[in-house]
Amino acid sequence: MNGARHGLTARTASPGQTRALAAALAELARPSDLVVLVGDLGAGKTAFTQGFGLGLGVDEQITSPTFALVRSYTGRLDMYHLDVYRLEQVAEALDLGLSELLDDGSVTVIEWGDTIAPVLPHDYLEVHLRFEDPADVDSVDDVEGAGGAGAQVIVVEDERRVVELRPIGPRWSARVRALGAAVAPWVSAAPDEPQSDEPQPGGPQSDEPQSDEPQPAADDDTTEDGVDQC
Repeated sequence: MNGARHGLTARTASPGQTRALAAALAELARPSDLVVLVGDLGAGKTAFTQGFGLGLGVDEQITSPTFALVRSYTGRLDMYHLDVYRLEQVAEALDLGLSELLDDGSVTVIEWGDTIAPVLPHDYLEVHLRFEDPADVDSVDDVEGAGGAGAQVIVVEDERRVVELRPIGPRWSARVRALGAAVAPWVSAAPDEPQSDEPQPGGPQSDEPQSDEPQPAADDDTTEDGVDQC
């Protein structure tokens, strides 16, 4: 099962919301889970990882491991954070000991994980972060930064992001309902998935019109003085 039919689309309005969404997802994490982050530079992959780490109980500050390639953090579940942006060949990913990382019971989050898809196990949660609307992009500058010399950094005024979740393989596909519940505050239904007609908590008001007729007295067998006529 490739999980495509179970995809979820969420929207966040700030890096803080992206972190909050990720923290909610982290509550569903299990030992040896793999999360693959996909998206353009500046789309929020590191912010997502920071929130995910918080959800796992990580107290340390989480930064992009662009130069170290792999960082480890301790929480209720330990987390490995990989950034494979600089790898020139897919085979180099094998040198990171990925299989060993996945086997030791920690949760592994890989930024730019789609670039090494051929060596990944076919069992992970893909998280695709993107800018909500290309029209929001102000400019693209060549700078020396986390992406290296000459890397393109997208500068935007609007911080809204689209976060697409796609479970690949059985582990995350079995948690589709839980995924939907976890990100419900940020989720918009896909175009081919109508909004649920189920009643919301508290229940809707009755559709029956209220009568304008005066209501009858509570008991016709009683006089105005309250004395029973019988």
